[in-house]
Amino acid sequence: MPFIEKRKLRMIYAGSLVAGVAVALVGVALYFKSPRTADYLFMAAIAVGMAPPAVAHAMDTRWRESIESRVPELLEDIAEGQLTGLTFLRAIEASAMKDYGAVTSELRRILAHIKLGGTIEEGFEEFARRVDSKMVKRTSGIIVETTRAGGDIAKIIRSLADYLRQVKTINDDRRGTMRTYVFIVYIAFGVFMTTVVILLNQFFYPLIGMGSNIFLPQADYETYRRIFYYMAGMQALFSGLIAGKLGEGEIVAGFKHAIIMIVATIVLFIFFMAG
Repeated sequence: MPFIEKRKLRMIYAGSLVAGVAVALVGVALYFKSPRTADYLFMAAIAVGMAPPAVAHAMDTRWRESIESRVPELLEDIAEGQLTGLTFLRAIEASAMKDYGAVTSELRRILAHIKLGGTIEEGFEEFARRVDSKMVKRTSGIIVETTRAGGDIAKIIRSLADYLRQVKTINDDRRGTMRTYVFIVYIAFGVFMTTVVILLNQFFYPLIGMGSNIFLPQADYETYRRIFYYMAGMQALFSGLIAGKLGEGEIVAGFKHAIIMIVATIVLFIFFMAG
């Protein structure tokens, strides 16, 4: 799982915005020739604009979580190294020879920084800035203060590892609980789409599209179809964002859910709507 620099993230966001606008402009060009196609392109433009940030965020999140999951193990090994008589720096060097996934490369960065004349404190501070995680920032801050103040570093690091494991367990339990609410959001969206399909296919189309005199509409069937289409699109967009906020605590995490629901909306209106 590669690390994505903030500069690259900004480029991805800018590129996705340009791509989304380009798709929307194609829809504008086709609006008077084929209004339905234009409607589909307008909605697709939102999905296209969100797709690259969604992928980048998912990769960045997996990279960060892979580091957070291995930090307690790393701290335990550093503490064990010190208990065998190694200095703090030597214990870090010994740990850098092991495989901790993404943490190993970050640990070697710290050692490279030290070899170039930097301090351990500066190395861990840079590590915290690079990963940009609350857990890593807290861990690096404690290590920095401990090395500056001195004392029984091995005991403090081992206690820190135990604390981080407890925090991770709590976070995993919370995420497991919140997945239920994400599932509820999908159910609500499915109920809404089912209602839309029934209304358009079983009510509006027979009464308006077939020319019935029973119901005197204020507009033609195509107008009602477009109204429900954009209602469904807005429901898909905001339901997805809410699902991301509930499940992972971030709006950006909802992009993938929004894309799934938007694509489902387009497919339903293309293949399952009357008229």
